[in-house]
Amino acid sequence: MPQSQYRLEDVLPHRPPMMLIDRIVECDTNDGTITVEAVIREEWTDSVSAIELMAQSAAALAGAADIASGHKGKAKPGFLLGTRKMELFLPAFKAGEICTVKVRRIFNDAETASFECSVERSNGTTAATATLNAYRPPDIAAFLSEL
Repeated sequence: MPQSQYRLEDVLPHRPPMMLIDRIVECDTNDGTITVEAVIREEWTDSVSAIELMAQSAAALAGAADIASGHKGKAKPGFLLGTRKMELFLPAFKAGEICTVKVRRIFNDAETASFECSVERSNGTTAATATLNAYRPPDIAAFLSEL
């Protein structure tokens, strides 16, 4: 996988304190894969926080794909529709531990996508896995005005 040329602030619509990812390690938009690192913060130690780590990682991959295809400007927002096959293998993370999140796009069309995701702890054990489904409306303002 090639070294990442993408910056988080360019590919992810999140901003601190809600940005949980700290660094893109590798990203290959052609293969639809990304690897990121996250330092677990005290307020995000519960194991269910893994879903947000995976969702932000998938969003970063989608944002990088936008840039790779010539899209300029801010990353296009998306919405997590749901998960399948989510497994949590620990009750909680430890604050300060570094986790690696790996995402592979398994489906993509104009508005929806699915991603296989995993969160790995620094000791090599898997903390969580899931398949995420996301929706990216063509016109975000129109979509939000209908809510």
